[in-house]
Amino acid sequence: MFVAENFIKFLKKKKINFFTGVPDSVLKNFSTCIEKNKEHIIAANEGSAVALGIGYHLATKKIPLVYMQNAGLGNAINPLVSIAHKKVYSIPILLLIGWRGYPKVGDEPQHQVKGKITTKLLKNLNIEYCTVKNTQDFKNLDKLILLSRKKNQPVACLIPPNSMQIKKKKNIK
Repeated sequence: MFVAENFIKFLKKKKINFFTGVPDSVLKNFSTCIEKNKEHIIAANEGSAVALGIGYHLATKKIPLVYMQNAGLGNAINPLVSIAHKKVYSIPILLLIGWRGYPKVGDEPQHQVKGKITTKLLKNLNIEYCTVKNTQDFKNLDKLILLSRKKNQPVACLIPPNSMQIKKKKNIK
């Protein structure tokens, strides 16, 4: 398990400061932490979020973070393939995907089906990915961010359920 605030600090050290996407219960702690960020836009759908991320990159040359649940990956396919793909316009994007239907974790039937094919979809899209369950996994994410920057291509970070927590505030008496 890891702390959402520390994850965001890690991203900001990697110069990832723009966030857009569609809220997801797996990523609720992340969403809570970024909701007041001035460079944060909640999108109407995942395809629009990818488009916003592409526009941000074209305007700034920086890597955007686009967040969604894995069920929304299907909605994001068109802009990922027709615009962001390394063989089209080569747009670096970090996809942060809440992994509903994560293997060996009980979930609703529709999430179980999508959970089984999430990594296959990413492979078919030629999007390299890692799974982040704890702070040790930040090393793999760091490598992916470097790859995205170097090769100008989308990469993905999968977050299993209950992996991200919020810092507990101390009671002041």
